[in-house]
Amino acid sequence: MKLEVIKDYFKQQPLMYLATTEGDQPRVRPMALIYHNEICWCCSISGRPKIKQMIENNKIEFAINAHDKEEFSTIRGTGKAVLVEDLKTKKELSEVIPWFSGYWKSYDNPEFTLFQMDIETIEVQIPKIREFHIFDLKENTVEIEKK
Repeated sequence: MKLEVIKDYFKQQPLMYLATTEGDQPRVRPMALIYHNEICWCCSISGRPKIKQMIENNKIEFAINAHDKEEFSTIRGTGKAVLVEDLKTKKELSEVIPWFSGYWKSYDNPEFTLFQMDIETIEVQIPKIREFHIFDLKENTVEIEKK
């Protein structure tokens, strides 16, 4: 399994399940994974609880069910959510999010909150061969575990 295969899958803007923390309670919700310029992003309407959670504790984890791919079935990523306030970046992302205009009129709308997902590890489950491929993006290594 190559990381490029996973990145190609991210380009499809799949539905992910994003986990944040509220105090000592995990919170999970479906969100769109936005993959642009080799970076994972997510966005939401300002004021939503998940925004507050990511600002207070920026550690995140996401999961994707990839049952439409024969090579793998699930993808999990861990890392940190980094709040983006740069208007140039927000403008660029607003132009690549197909559903942007359904929520906001402009990238400079204060209701548009954008996060860059600084992904540290990606774990891919390959049930056909009973393997987990763990990509450490900080160390640029891959570990394969047989289960």
